[in-house]
Amino acid sequence: MAIFFTSPLFFLIILCFSISVVHLSASPTLVLNLVHSYHIYSRKPPHVSHIKEASVERLEYLKAKTTGDIIAHLSPNVPIIPQAFLVNISIGSPPITQLLHMDTASDLLWIQCLPCINCYAQSLPIFDPSRSYTHRNETCRTSQYSMPSLKFNANTRSCEYSMRYVDDTGSKGILAKEMLLFNTIYDESSSAALHDVVFGCGHDNYGEPLVGTGILGLGYGEISLVHRFGKKFSYCFGSLDDPSYPHNVLVLGDDGANILGDTTPLEIHNGFYYVTIEAISVDGIILPIDPRVFNRNHQTGLGGTIIDTGNSLTSLVEEAYKPLKNRIEDIFEGRFTAADVSQDDMIKMECYNGNFERDLVESGFPIVTFHFSEGAELSLDVKSLFMKLSPNVFCLAVTPGNLNSIGATAQQSYNIGYDLEAMEVSFERIDCGVLFDY
Repeated sequence: MAIFFTSPLFFLIILCFSISVVHLSASPTLVLNLVHSYHIYSRKPPHVSHIKEASVERLEYLKAKTTGDIIAHLSPNVPIIPQAFLVNISIGSPPITQLLHMDTASDLLWIQCLPCINCYAQSLPIFDPSRSYTHRNETCRTSQYSMPSLKFNANTRSCEYSMRYVDDTGSKGILAKEMLLFNTIYDESSSAALHDVVFGCGHDNYGEPLVGTGILGLGYGEISLVHRFGKKFSYCFGSLDDPSYPHNVLVLGDDGANILGDTTPLEIHNGFYYVTIEAISVDGIILPIDPRVFNRNHQTGLGGTIIDTGNSLTSLVEEAYKPLKNRIEDIFEGRFTAADVSQDDMIKMECYNGNFERDLVESGFPIVTFHFSEGAELSLDVKSLFMKLSPNVFCLAVTPGNLNSIGATAQQSYNIGYDLEAMEVSFERIDCGVLFDY
């Protein structure tokens, strides 16, 4: 059931007029618009070197976290998310607007805070906890899915978190609680308040991000915001190539989350959401891939397939990537030569000389389908399989890597639903605009 609230911009005015504000209760439902990062900052697609760096560093982060080698979240460096979906929130009283990257592969909601030992540049005001009357320090606690390193400082009587990233960036600060105001989908003056949200108040952050002001972690860890809304959440992405698409949406809460279409079992390890791929087909023909390359090794933590909104690209281990790449190039029949783009040796992103719209979209390209256990499928059309870098250069949006992960490009034009009680995830190809009457 939808609850309507006043705009955070008029929050103090409303208090002055003694108009009561209805706050979200236990296990609420929240429906939020997702903002495409290009819509906020730039409509120009990133250079291939940024996309490459994103894939390399993101995969190293995922691999390190699966084995427990480092304590790290998503690095805030801009190439990590060349295309991203942002959640517009306000934090504190009075509320300060922030734009947070939505990330299913991390747990902690964190932002930059004053005073800054180190803070990277951001266009929105940096949050000052000393000016908020709802700010409280949080006690130290750990769990099997706890991501930040936590340490109690007896001198300041605060819980300090520390995160180290694989690209030599990091964040340190205080674990705290605050009130959050979320802008809902229902109208421009609608927002919802949630009290005592655990978050990281980062005073020592180093990196050079150009988009967003922090992370909204939707992983399974104890401090993830997901647990404040029950056992279900879902999100629906339109095209990553269309920053103005108005129906990108995130739904938190058991009563509102959209669990649609066929489901597949969901496994959780180190806070990641894993699914099991059984096969990959092109135009209905199963590729010659040993299904065991998709299995997770329960002893080492390696293998398996992670659902990851923090990276645009999809990654496959070499044994799965090569048959897919070879089949795609067989379909090309030599029509497209390899594009000369600047690349390093860490990972090979296949790029081709050709007109994306004319040669792929208009002429048609077979559907590539990921087949999951118990029958669920994720079908990649041409715009999910390839990325246009320029009018006459396109690249394969699937890369070779040291693990399997399904990125945001593959998830576009889908509603993805998570049921953490039934431990399953659903995939449904849909126009996101039909999910809600707005």
